Amino acid sequence: MAEYRRCQQLYVVERKDRVTRATVVTGVVAGVAATGVSVFGVLLSLSTSLILQLAFGSVIVVLVVAASRFFRSPPEIESWREDAEAERHAARALERLARAGYTVLHDRALPGSASNIDHLVIGPSGAWVVETDAHRGPLRQNRAGLWAGKVPLHPRLELVAWMGEEITDQLAAELPAGLQVSVAPVIAFARAAPPHGLAVLDDVVLLPATGVADYILTAGVLLRPLDVAVLVDAVERVFPAYPVNGPEPTWPTMSRLRGLLRR
Repeated sequence: MAEYRRCQQLYVVERKDRVTRATVVTGVVAGVAATGVSVFGVLLSLSTSLILQLAFGSVIVVLVVAASRFFRSPPEIESWREDAEAERHAARALERLARAGYTVLHDRALPGSASNIDHLVIGPSGAWVVETDAHRGPLRQNRAGLWAGKVPLHPRLELVAWMGEEITDQLAAELPAGLQVSVAPVIAFARAAPPHGLAVLDDVVLLPATGVADYILTAGVLLRPLDVAVLVDAVERVFPAYPVNGPEPTWPTMSRLRGLLRR
């Protein structure tokens, strides 16, 4: 969610940067169109009123096309909006864990990485990193890997597995010597579901978003209340809230936006 808001803010800034240029270009194109239509009307010996109507109509068409292109959100922004909605869906499903005494943290920064952590869950059954996925199904697995429709999910699996290992390693440096915790990676599907409702691939648990809370609650008791408290304190220190507002731009905004969208 934070990444979507940050990307949206960068897009708004970038769009402001090109308002003047878009206005000038639109005005020139509208003028050329009106002039061309007028000349064409004169050559055809059309009436003055008809020529004016056609010229005015051409200007309106240019303005409508320019406005639709200028104010339309890029496909990347729409994709991030869908991802943000998937995160909200998963967050609502995880509210049950908070009521059961678990600590649920959303949108946390991962030091050393440009990515953010969608959800971190800490409680008696251990620590979990829950990443949401907005791809539509059906999910299927073959020799080439896991697919959501025609989209390969193997890179997603590798990323989430790496995040689990990275979070585990970064926590190890902050936890007491006698407390060792392995963070379990989970992918929560907001719009699709694994076959039979549950799958484990490359040590990553795949679940529908609505089933994550039940899975965590029934995973058994691994940590004592004191261990949970120590772990929550370490997680909140090591993984702060992901910043929505970045630093002041030091290079062209469009470059920043494109770099962010490519992540």
